[in-house]
Amino acid sequence: MSTNNIKIGSRVRFLNSQGGGVVCRISGKIAWVEGEDGFEIPTPLQECVMVGENDTFIPAYKSPMDKRREEEAKKGQQEKRRQEPASLAPEKHKPADAQPRLLHTELAGHDSLEVYLAYLPMNEQRLGTEPYECYLINDSNYCIHYHYLSLLPTGWKLRASGMIEPNTKLFIEEFTAADLQDMERVCLQLMAHKERKTFLLKPALSVELKLDTIKFVKLHCFKENDFFEDNALVYPVLEHDRPVTEAVIDPQTIEAAMKSKELIDRTAPAPARKAPVSKKPEIVEIDLHAGELLETTAGMKNGDILQYQLDKFHEVMAEYAQSKGQKIVFIHGKGEGVLRQAIEKELRTRYKQHRFQDASFREYGFGATMVIIH
Repeated sequence: MSTNNIKIGSRVRFLNSQGGGVVCRISGKIAWVEGEDGFEIPTPLQECVMVGENDTFIPAYKSPMDKRREEEAKKGQQEKRRQEPASLAPEKHKPADAQPRLLHTELAGHDSLEVYLAYLPMNEQRLGTEPYECYLINDSNYCIHYHYLSLLPTGWKLRASGMIEPNTKLFIEEFTAADLQDMERVCLQLMAHKERKTFLLKPALSVELKLDTIKFVKLHCFKENDFFEDNALVYPVLEHDRPVTEAVIDPQTIEAAMKSKELIDRTAPAPARKAPVSKKPEIVEIDLHAGELLETTAGMKNGDILQYQLDKFHEVMAEYAQSKGQKIVFIHGKGEGVLRQAIEKELRTRYKQHRFQDASFREYGFGATMVIIH
């Protein structure tokens, strides 16, 4: 089929590789094809073939309206999660007309304070551009009054306050990536008690935490946990009644240790030099995840991110072009396979003198490709 028939809005599939999508723009002889995942893949027009609506070579195209409906449905589920925080442990269902309980149900082994802060992205595929949620988790038999604060240049700012019931999680706030600059240091002030029964007195506590805000734009930092069905970034605040404090090293101690090492290095006899022994080149690992290459992807389109990742790939290939036998592992992740397909396409065309294969499954799963320089 003639490439002259391809225009913006045409549905196409790739001639020399799997996949396809809708042409969103054309620059010279290059068509930018947007797949179902939203990524724009630059492809020569001569390698694109127009297809009909019932073509099975590419996923069905979703209109912006369909995508908007899916996002609204997901937001509805998030809102339900906020309004009805689930208990951390299963409880027996009670009839709707039952009298309100006077005492909280206690769980065995939960009499020590266990408190966590959890952060969840509202859209894992758009880290840095979509808001996040913050939850407070109380995994104990105590009611806890809390103040949640963050440190600004002028002092502490109260972000939320209230009481969380025993063995529950509670939605605290929604915030954006722009708010992260004011959240590098947060604090929880806590005071615990039990209702209508005696209990062991717990001291009022003020626990400060340092948040690594870079993790909020790295998808692999949000992990499976015991409190949510979704991946989350969970920070322990109290464990077994004790604050989870950060290891702090005195700068004076570090300076003294460095001076002592320098003195030992100067007085110790220098070892005889040995002839260099040629070593087999070690495997070079290059992580092409956007979260590893960029501090933030805010304001970047999927096509821009893909191009940045490919530029890094070309930069590494140029650096080791003369290192015969060098093995390079490019970690691209499994995902939808867009980055993997783009890399393999470059290896088959521009770098066909080198060999490549799937990297070790035991070490990298299905998410890496190993290139051997020839």
